[in-house]
Amino acid sequence: MSMKNELTVLNQLRDVIDAGLNPVTNPATPKTADVVIDFPSVDKMPFKSTVYLLPDYAEYEMLATTNDKAEFRVQMFILVKRDTKANLVSKVYDIYNKIYDLLRKDMDLSGYVDFTEVRDATFYPAVDMNENVQGIECSVAIMFTKDF
Repeated sequence: MSMKNELTVLNQLRDVIDAGLNPVTNPATPKTADVVIDFPSVDKMPFKSTVYLLPDYAEYEMLATTNDKAEFRVQMFILVKRDTKANLVSKVYDIYNKIYDLLRKDMDLSGYVDFTEVRDATFYPAVDMNENVQGIECSVAIMFTKDF
């Protein structure tokens, strides 16, 4: 069994969000957004709607000799581009609310962690001073038992 740590938790978060936004039930359905672990870049967006996950920080409390209680913070950036300004607002909030709802219903990331919650969100009407790209930045807190 692999050890549970920040990287495995980050990968699980990515996989849960990707599966929730892009279900494979109908291959003809267009993708809602790419979900990637990377620094957000308007110029390198792999898709016109992209969710970026970036580790932020962690706090630990010792539980036993083999594990710690961890609170791991992840910054999530939802960026959308290539549409009218009104549609950009609708699309970015549609993706954000889908993720918010998903994480409220699957707080343990399919049984992988103890608890997950979105702590805050900030809307950006222009990203990199480009009004044709809009986004939301939010902080996700994940509580889990870190094994070592």
